[in-house]
Amino acid sequence: MPEPGPAAPAGAAGTLVAQEPLRVMVIETEEGMRDGMRRILARKGLNARAVGDGEAALRMLAESPADVALVDISLPEIDGVSLTEQIARRFEGRIVVVITSALASVESAVEVTRRGAFDFLVKPFTPDNLICVVERAGQQWRLIREREKYLSELAGERNLSHQMINSMHEGVVVLNIRREPVLVNPRAEHFLGKRFRDGMSLPDLFPDLDAAAAVEAVIDSAPDHPECRLVQLSVGEGRLQVSISPLLRDGESGGAIVILRDVTETWRAEQDRNRFVSMVAHELKSPLSAIINYLNVILSGMFDDNMPKVREMLERCKVRGEALLDLVRDLLYINSREAGKVDRTIEPLDLRTVIQSQLDFFKVQADKRKIVLLLESPDACPLSADRGDLDRIFMNLISNGIKYNREKGSLTVRITDADASWEVAVIDTGIGMSEGERASIFQEFYRVKNHKTAGITGTGLGLATVRRVLAGYGGRITVQSQPDAGSTFTVVLPKHPA
Repeated sequence: MPEPGPAAPAGAAGTLVAQEPLRVMVIETEEGMRDGMRRILARKGLNARAVGDGEAALRMLAESPADVALVDISLPEIDGVSLTEQIARRFEGRIVVVITSALASVESAVEVTRRGAFDFLVKPFTPDNLICVVERAGQQWRLIREREKYLSELAGERNLSHQMINSMHEGVVVLNIRREPVLVNPRAEHFLGKRFRDGMSLPDLFPDLDAAAAVEAVIDSAPDHPECRLVQLSVGEGRLQVSISPLLRDGESGGAIVILRDVTETWRAEQDRNRFVSMVAHELKSPLSAIINYLNVILSGMFDDNMPKVREMLERCKVRGEALLDLVRDLLYINSREAGKVDRTIEPLDLRTVIQSQLDFFKVQADKRKIVLLLESPDACPLSADRGDLDRIFMNLISNGIKYNREKGSLTVRITDADASWEVAVIDTGIGMSEGERASIFQEFYRVKNHKTAGITGTGLGLATVRRVLAGYGGRITVQSQPDAGSTFTVVLPKHPA
């Protein structure tokens, strides 16, 4: 190779002169050729090193990698082709290799390129040939770096997207055009109770036929008129809203995106509302029908000559009407409390005084059935509460204790100091309840119905209201009862509201 000439003017090496010089390693057997190539490259502003064998080259590259390697094909111990393969494997294609050889042929060029070389430089060559090849190799190295940077940024964006998807409160499922799930975020796995795995199918993920059919319909819809579907899916005791949208790629159908939302609470609230409306309608229908039937009989004139009978039917209408009025009042109270429209005045009160006033109020009703009312309590039972709330709690419990009691029975209210709360036991000697009846006693509109309760009126909302009021104070109510052995309702009421 001819000796290098004068240094080229600034910029003559084109893109070779950069802010960070290209790192070039010359791996050449013949010492004179090796030093000459290094000097030519150094005079062009490149960071050039030279070494005479493959083992030394690999050690040097491990300590300080190069961007471009010029490899003599006839190296001792490790030939140039094998060295090229090792460089490509160890450095994962980040070093651009150019083979130098006097044995030039199309076959040899194809072979070294197949083994990982970027270019082939035939000996003998001029400095310009060398610079031209290294310049091309440098451009290739910059392309590799740009590609790595792009892939790194793309991987970062994908990682960020995955983090965002994985942190969503909604479940996300992405299916490809073959109906195979390719992405299932942790929330979706939780909702569906299944772990994502490779090879999963649409039926594996959505065994529900309606949901699977909706996904199929969306994927099969025409790209110019994409179809979206919204279905609900029952999973265990929960309810999911499944929103399915097409995944379009370059205007063509590429699969579907499924968004899962937990609507269990909303669904249950709707079910409760429907059940509540149905129960209200039922509870209103029976007394209204009875009142209208009585009035129709009276208006027919059938008992115009029997005023006692007319009076009896009017009395029954009055009882039924009062029961309806009680029901409406309870419903209005429950609705106001749920809406937060019940005004409460928390003030210092004496629980003994409140309960004694309720017992005094119901004494006439108790005396009619010869039921003895008793209060067992400390001399003073201070607490902070709303007087109306306390009246509602113990009015319901004492009233029930009288209505469901036996003739000549007793009703005892026992107040016990339990440190931070008062425990109030309302104990009757009445008809009692079975285990099944106890389990339902605090549900809205539930009333124990058997031959013992025939003729006892009520709205079925009293105990449900008691439980709601107590919940507002952080309190609770429990019941113990056996058929024909009476019932004990125990209220735990904090001395200071929660």
